[in-house]
Amino acid sequence: MTATESGIRTVPVRGGPRPRRVAGVRLLGRYEGSGFRDERYLAERADRQMVLLTKLLYLIVENADGHASTDLLADRVSREYGHRLDPDDLIKLIQEKLGPSGLVALWNGAPVGQRKADPLLALSVRGVLLPAGPVRVIARVLAPLFHLPVIVAVLASVLAFDVWIVTSMAPSDVFAALVEPAGVIAVLILLLAATLFHEFGHAAGCHYGGAKPGRIGVGIYLWIPAFYTNVTTAYRLNRAGRLRTDLGGVYFNAVFIVASAGLYLRTGWTPLLAIIALSHLEIAQQLLPIVRFDGYYILGDLAGVPNLFGHVRPILWSLLPGGRAAAGVAQLRLRTRVVVTTWVLITVPALLIGLGLLTWNAPSYLANFWDRSAELWSSASGLAAAGEIGAAVVAFLSLLAITIPIIGLSVVLVRSVLHVVRAVRSRHAEPPEPAEEEPMDTELPGAAAFTEERMLHHRLPPPQHGWRHGLYFVSSGRINVGPSPAEQRRQERIDRVRAPLRGPRRVVTLSRKGGAGKTTTTLMLGHTLAMYRGDRVVALDANPDAGSLGYRVRRESPATVTNLLGERDLITKYADLREYTSQAPSRLEVIASDDDPTISQALGARDYRVVLDLLTQHYNMILVDTGTGILDSAIQGILREADQIVVVMPPALDGARVAAGTLDWLDQHGHADLVASAVAVINTTRGRQRWLQLDEIENHFSSRCAGTVRIPWDPALDSGAAVDLNDLRPGTRDAYLELAELVADGFAVNRWTTGTLTDPSTTPEGVS
Repeated sequence: MTATESGIRTVPVRGGPRPRRVAGVRLLGRYEGSGFRDERYLAERADRQMVLLTKLLYLIVENADGHASTDLLADRVSREYGHRLDPDDLIKLIQEKLGPSGLVALWNGAPVGQRKADPLLALSVRGVLLPAGPVRVIARVLAPLFHLPVIVAVLASVLAFDVWIVTSMAPSDVFAALVEPAGVIAVLILLLAATLFHEFGHAAGCHYGGAKPGRIGVGIYLWIPAFYTNVTTAYRLNRAGRLRTDLGGVYFNAVFIVASAGLYLRTGWTPLLAIIALSHLEIAQQLLPIVRFDGYYILGDLAGVPNLFGHVRPILWSLLPGGRAAAGVAQLRLRTRVVVTTWVLITVPALLIGLGLLTWNAPSYLANFWDRSAELWSSASGLAAAGEIGAAVVAFLSLLAITIPIIGLSVVLVRSVLHVVRAVRSRHAEPPEPAEEEPMDTELPGAAAFTEERMLHHRLPPPQHGWRHGLYFVSSGRINVGPSPAEQRRQERIDRVRAPLRGPRRVVTLSRKGGAGKTTTTLMLGHTLAMYRGDRVVALDANPDAGSLGYRVRRESPATVTNLLGERDLITKYADLREYTSQAPSRLEVIASDDDPTISQALGARDYRVVLDLLTQHYNMILVDTGTGILDSAIQGILREADQIVVVMPPALDGARVAAGTLDWLDQHGHADLVASAVAVINTTRGRQRWLQLDEIENHFSSRCAGTVRIPWDPALDSGAAVDLNDLRPGTRDAYLELAELVADGFAVNRWTTGTLTDPSTTPEGVS
């Protein structure tokens, strides 16, 4: 036996491993626009890395709940996959694929891999420029620039101004500002602004498609300084959404050109002409697909292969005489394989020639660097001493411009040597990048190969909103451009909310601080689940101090939980229990708590256990709204019956601290599994939180829980009266849908049967 941190001894369970999905892993569904013959699916790790999976591996991750043994898990996956999976092969897939990718542990609590990619041509000397919070705010403001009329106007304006420049100006006029030091400095500042605006284009395109952009950072790519934007979440979008994100940068370069052209026509300031010309050069550079510029990701999304560099080795191997195509290459569609092979045949020679020239010229370049750097430093010092500040700044920037490439090229050479050494030491292939994994395929023999995914063309669902729906309606369904990215993302969330249950589910809402919005969260989560699911959903007001949940829906029954408890022997079927509930238009049923002032004895843990057992017989989903005292025996009894918890907090430092303390208490009192599967909710208030860093609070709880949702302020929720989902703003409804999605993601986790059994004699209270 071994002792855990909380003092609970555990005994291994017999019957083989019980694989469990790693906490924080989210299943995102089908990868749209895949270039493979079979469909690929996406999963998101707790560290926000994306993993591309085959359907077989995706089903394993989806069904690995820590409850089923490998034999039972193999049976479940086989039924859904349509082909027999042997338990030994299941274990092998977890050990060789899903475990190293950080998705599934063979035993509950067993270590898994969380290795990040180390590509040769990667950013180096990286740092954070803007955190995710400000980036998302700015992206939300700039997202309307992606409306089709705006795009057409911007591109037409760029074309008109370019024609005017070419026909009316000489090249010397365009770059006239580069003659004087002040003009050079101004152009450099404008170029820096244009490059940063380029990154906001990626973030805005990601937001417009329905995903959340991350931080903007800065580093050195190859030999040039570069900004980068974390838009990993764009993998969950369809092909159009991903391409919009990829092209967002160069499109925002065009927007910057239009703004600069308008300002030049108004002021005649010559540095603007130079920055317009340089912006055109930046667009051309970014569209190159040979290295990881925007063109690389654009080509990858057009081909439906997110990791082109990951196919270099198998493509080259398949082109050798007698070489056999690897599984990842053989599974590519013919058109995709032609595109990827052409890219490899162009890229590999270009990179080898470039690396060879770099190595050959490195000694002479370094010698010239030392001489030139000493000359520029002396010149900058002399100009500064003479009072020519502008010329001194230009000299210093020139010194910086020749120093940064030395750092970048040194990193590239060192990384190249390390890759060669690693390849010599180990002849085994390195694991693929977590965000772009090409996992093992399982061929389907005989009639099992005739699946809908493989044999039928994918049909676009008809759009339900906006101009797309209008076009579909006017054409009587003949023209179907498909739903918008936002509508697709919403439907994906609804599909995830409808995840099947393997048994009744009890979700408890917690908050040790009053006024945090706990009751509202319970109610709106219940409305969302009841509206989009086909099973029965009930919300129980378990606040021992006269909770208000019963007043938040139209009261149909005067009965309370005490009446239900006292007359439980009379309840034999659902129709009998329905006499004690009030049902909202969403189909959510609510059981009110006592508000009689003459009552002096509150219900205890045993009472609520009886009530929950009764509800479990007739409802698939039971939501429990608790009080604020976590040390109360009734709440502790409810926690022992809970399958999952939702922790609610206000947007305040003390509220977040209390919520974190609640998780600490649960960790230390035998409920660590509830913390791992918990969902944290931050109910924001009206007005801007000037001093509070909500992003840091959100990151803290995201690292401890399965997910975090920020609920925007909504005037409909301030009344404290009966409120339905239709009364809320669209953004608020979407936030509660995201909350329901995170809760549904935890359905696969069963806390009652895990990889270990508890020894009752060693628990803090002496009972299990």
